[in-house]
Amino acid sequence: MCVLSSKETTLSVVSEIVGRLITGKSRQTAISLDEVAEAIGAAAITMPEIEAIFDALEAAGHPVTAEKRDPPAALAQVLSTVRSFSAISGRKPNLAEIAQHSGLSLGEVRFALLYARVLVR
Repeated sequence: MCVLSSKETTLSVVSEIVGRLITGKSRQTAISLDEVAEAIGAAAITMPEIEAIFDALEAAGHPVTAEKRDPPAALAQVLSTVRSFSAISGRKPNLAEIAQHSGLSLGEVRFALLYARVLVR
């Protein structure tokens, strides 16, 4: 009985996430990995549930794509933006402000900062 409940919970979580991702999108519209990650948020899901999300999206006609990334270029853009923003405002910008002023998405800013953390290890 507990196993069935777990499977029902898994299907419910997967259905909810997939529903949020495809609402308002036309068929054959690609969905990025960043969008999937944002929809999942802090939910505690397993790898099989992530695979089920991908399978459901593709079955609904929404291929999952990964954005091409250039971490060094994005990091350079983030650092330049932080420097100019700080010089003008006298304070450090938050992530949303970095994204807004750099022209990068919030996901790209986060990725660039994660890349910087890896570089300094």
